[in-house]
Amino acid sequence: RNDFKGRTDTIIIYHISSWGKKDSLISIPRDTRVQLEGYGWNKINAAYVYGGEEMIKQEIYELTGIEIDRVMIINFNGFKRIIDILGGIEIVVEEPLHDELSGADFDPGTYTMSGEQALSFARCRATARADIDRIDRQQYLLNEIIRQKFNFSMITKTPQIIKVLSSETRSDFTIWDFCSTGFVLLFSSKDINRITIPTKSAMIDDVSYQIVDEDEVKEFLSGYLK
Repeated sequence: RNDFKGRTDTIIIYHISSWGKKDSLISIPRDTRVQLEGYGWNKINAAYVYGGEEMIKQEIYELTGIEIDRVMIINFNGFKRIIDILGGIEIVVEEPLHDELSGADFDPGTYTMSGEQALSFARCRATARADIDRIDRQQYLLNEIIRQKFNFSMITKTPQIIKVLSSETRSDFTIWDFCSTGFVLLFSSKDINRITIPTKSAMIDDVSYQIVDEDEVKEFLSGYLK
């Protein structure tokens, strides 16, 4: 949303691997069922509501075994502004996306998307696999931002981007963190693993969840996190 009070719409881990290996985008479905300390069973997207960034870090660690070094919460407005600063992003839409809720209105084809369009593309769930398709599009979109825009021409836009990040995000990044991470991404491989943790759908007390086996998740991720 455009504030920082609601449940997290998307949870994605960016894992920077050792030199010569692929980085990874790791998505956790927002309906993943976890036990929040002090609050009982809930969806993982409630962790931020109850415990902020620290609870998100803790829940991700317990679920995946990944220690999160830094957290960034970006609102919808910030996401749109950054895409617009970058001059839009070229995206291939593979199937019709028409959804009043997200605002997506795309026939198959190639688009140079504005921030508003990119947000609707990333949020749309009006497809056969709903949230799983949405996760795939989000990872594809982030991969394309890195592939298309992380180059030396981006350096001139860094002051504008940092200004947006300072007002439209909540983060434990320092300015040095922003710059050093950007430098790493500038020279890293743009061929990125796009991963979603394994889950199974289930209805519990009339609520739809994604159920995980933590040991299975950790074993699944171990091949990527080296």
